[in-house]
Amino acid sequence: MTIAAFLIAMVGPLLSRILVSLGVSLITITGLTVVATTLKGQVTGAIGGMPAAVVQLGGLFGLWEAGGMIFGTITFLIAWKGTSGFMALAKV
Repeated sequence: MTIAAFLIAMVGPLLSRILVSLGVSLITITGLTVVATTLKGQVTGAIGGMPAAVVQLGGLFGLWEAGGMIFGTITFLIAWKGTSGFMALAKV
């Protein structure tokens, strides 16, 4: 077996796994972006309908920082669950 045949035999399966991983990650990230944008839009619209005094009181209590932490946690968990299967895909 020549070196060229050996390299071609090694690159084929590796390249297919890389392309599958990129495709799955692209779909996961796109879905995550759509979900996060929609959720933020819904919450912003709901907050916009509140009286100004309630919005200011929520700011004084740190409600908006807590909301940011909650959104960050949800985004992290979705990304973690979406990419946890990549290690099984990379194994031979």
